[in-house]
Amino acid sequence: MIQRKVILRVILGLVFFVMPAGATDGIVVEGAPTDSGFQVGSQASFRVKLASGTKLDFKQVLVFADVSFVGTTAVSSAQLDLKSDESVGQGSRAVFEGSWLIPSEAPTGVYSVTLRVEDRSQHRLFSRQRIRGFAAYRKIIRIARATLDRTFYAVGQPILCEVILQNLSAQDAKGLRVEFSNANYPWISLVDKDEATGSSTQNPDLAIKVLRDQVNIPSLNEVTIPMSLAGQAAFLRGRQAAVLGSGGPARNEAERPPEVNSYTVAVWNADRTELYDMQFTTPVVVRAAGRERPWPYGSNFTHSYNTEIDFQKYREFYRPGQISPVITIDPSQTMYRPGDTIRINASVQNTSDTNWSGAGLKVGVADSTGKVVRSVPVESWLSIKAGEVVNVNSEVWAIPADSPPGMYQLKLWLATPDGRLLATAAAEIAINRMPAALMVFNAHPDDEVAYGGLIRAAVEAGVPVRVVFFTSGDVGFCERYYAKACGPNEAREFGLLRMEESADALAHLGVPRDNLIFLGLPDGGSGTIWFQHDSSAKPFRSIYLGTDHAPYENIFKPNLAYARESVMDATKQIIADFHPSMIITTHPDERHVDHRTANWFVVKACQELLREQRIDSKTQILANISYGAGGSKPAPYHYENYRVYLSGEVAAKRQEMNWFYQSQHGNQAEGNRKDYSELTRTEEHLRILDWQKFGGWNEKPQ
Repeated sequence: MIQRKVILRVILGLVFFVMPAGATDGIVVEGAPTDSGFQVGSQASFRVKLASGTKLDFKQVLVFADVSFVGTTAVSSAQLDLKSDESVGQGSRAVFEGSWLIPSEAPTGVYSVTLRVEDRSQHRLFSRQRIRGFAAYRKIIRIARATLDRTFYAVGQPILCEVILQNLSAQDAKGLRVEFSNANYPWISLVDKDEATGSSTQNPDLAIKVLRDQVNIPSLNEVTIPMSLAGQAAFLRGRQAAVLGSGGPARNEAERPPEVNSYTVAVWNADRTELYDMQFTTPVVVRAAGRERPWPYGSNFTHSYNTEIDFQKYREFYRPGQISPVITIDPSQTMYRPGDTIRINASVQNTSDTNWSGAGLKVGVADSTGKVVRSVPVESWLSIKAGEVVNVNSEVWAIPADSPPGMYQLKLWLATPDGRLLATAAAEIAINRMPAALMVFNAHPDDEVAYGGLIRAAVEAGVPVRVVFFTSGDVGFCERYYAKACGPNEAREFGLLRMEESADALAHLGVPRDNLIFLGLPDGGSGTIWFQHDSSAKPFRSIYLGTDHAPYENIFKPNLAYARESVMDATKQIIADFHPSMIITTHPDERHVDHRTANWFVVKACQELLREQRIDSKTQILANISYGAGGSKPAPYHYENYRVYLSGEVAAKRQEMNWFYQSQHGNQAEGNRKDYSELTRTEEHLRILDWQKFGGWNEKPQ
């Protein structure tokens, strides 16, 4: 009898543990880290929800978070604890929580997380599901707060600032240098170069003042620099482009209107070679004593002043009479190459109250001088009832292969058999010589707008296009977006936002997302990577991201080391895999270090590929025209002008690209849009004639 009871209990136990296996067939697993990133040495925590369509005893279930540094095979596991469970109708659900201690010396970058659900008794696998990963970062010094003494300043009035600094590391920080200056990014240009003498001096527009020198902060502690003289209020509008890469133009009034400004607080090491952290202050209003109007608006608003609002352009983009109510031309293709065939795709609507019988449609093509190079009837004996719409699709002109690039115009005439004109219409087209394959390298998301016309011309011609971004742009106006100081999590998410903005802008040009490549380098760090961090064994650590590897999952190579050899290898692979016949990138002498270094990476990669016989020596490399040279050594190359002609419709698309970059003044670009007649019809670049030469000219910083 006793033996039978034991056997019965064993059988019941087996039944008990077999049942969950069937019940777990329909388990739904949802979970994520509780934040997008964590400081090394801290706990990365997770929260997971399990739901079953049948009754399930979750006490018999184990949940693990398997964590791995992306790109490696090592896995660390953390068991999660059951926090709650309940029955819901015919099913049940539970919540599991737990954490994984990130080692203090763990590599910084992106980590993958896979949830593993098992049976407690037999460790049978019920579910394995990858969820959103997280970043591990290492932030050493943090500006916890930078507070100004007031919001309104008269020109010439002293500015006082209080700063609280935190040491987040396990080591004491010694000899820190804390600076206050007009708003700037230190990597754009800290110096001005005298072209006549070749000497470099600190850019006076920065107005740098040392708030405190030789600051020491014990480990895991903070210090306060009390309200101290930091600077003097001044009008900055018109001077900011040199140090921020953007900013409104100077105004010409005899008495300057009030303006909204901000300032930068930066923490350096003692010899000012390593930047630990920087932060922009809250905006303040600077105005002449006794003057309040016009009320100024900061950069997060559409217009700097209400007096700048244009009430006409938004009402009518095209000139009066430019758009025919009768003939509507499809604008989807207005860019062509010599040798292409132009087709007219249009609709003709009879807007009158009488029928049209025997109407004829003729198309002429005129060059930029107005000379008609082609005239052809495309439809004869059109019969269109009142209110009816007729579609027309016809070949117009086989462009001769020797046709010069330039602007051309299609002119359409609709007339009755006796010559009475019913309607006219016109459309611009542009003809350009195009490469067989185009690759665009950008320093940051939004830099591609400089090449928008060329990109669209390639898309319309069916030319393969790849667009590459070196950095994620994680710094530029991050504080403005969040309305607070940016830590590593905010910076990383801001980088994702900026990558998405570029994807949307390029989709507007017709470039699919699959044709974009992001490397995820840190904003502002390219120069330091180039000169000081050659080996991937000793990568550069970004002050904003707090990582020394690219902390993004869906990029060219997650956890790409912030080191020159890694970036060079990636750049060479991207070029070699695509085989572009034309590459366009930034200028080698740009004031912004990321811009000029992007050019250096591209040209050096091409030089090495040429030596390895993996690229054609006839590959064209174009550079954007520099928006402002810095104090760096000028490149030794020789150039020739390279012009891309834009139709009016493509010029409009290029303008519209700017509106997608809402984090980068997209609202201002839209608010200050130009109408059709104001848009420039050319895009100017430079062709580097001798990129194959001068290897090593930029190996040492000047």
